[in-house]
Amino acid sequence: MKKQLFSLVCLLLGAALGIGCFLLIRYLSDGAPRRVEPDAVVVESGSVQNEELTRLALGVADTLRKGDYKALSEYVHPVYGLVFSPYSTINLSSNQCFTVNRVEIAGSDTTVYTWGTTVDSGEPIQLTARQYFESYVYDRDYAQAPIIGFNTVVRSGNALENVMAAFPEAQFVDLYFPPASAEGTDWSILRMVFEDNGGTLKLTALIHSAYTD
Repeated sequence: MKKQLFSLVCLLLGAALGIGCFLLIRYLSDGAPRRVEPDAVVVESGSVQNEELTRLALGVADTLRKGDYKALSEYVHPVYGLVFSPYSTINLSSNQCFTVNRVEIAGSDTTVYTWGTTVDSGEPIQLTARQYFESYVYDRDYAQAPIIGFNTVVRSGNALENVMAAFPEAQFVDLYFPPASAEGTDWSILRMVFEDNGGTLKLTALIHSAYTD
């Protein structure tokens, strides 16, 4: 009888300890703020989906690194085209949207376009396509970004984050460089938005996000 009682007490203590550990882990993961550490990978989707999004995002980044706009155009959505936003707040009525053909010739296009306005002065951003790509798309080597976010805004500044409102049916990837300086203002993100086209994800937006005053 004493052995049975002792076994029961041990069993109850073990169960109580297990429940306590579970609740502690749950609190730490759900109740505490989530932090993004350098060299981490933020995963928010299923693994198979992540693999596809990673392949697409790094493929696009490679074409941008090489300045190969013909190869980039092959990723672009043939119906929706490619929207460019110089900041994380998207305005589909004023942001430039290029067709596949316009993306293909972006490297040799000498037309000066208005891409929006600067957040500091409110002056119009007037650049050729190549100049815009160099300043507001591939301003860093995002193919080597240490942090990748899937369908989650990895970091935000003062600008409104409305990618999910602007593209409610889309998948998106953040290629993120965390700050390297003590001030913490030198972070940046290249956000790629993909939408379905007959069962294949195609690129519909390139969004630049960085620190703003």
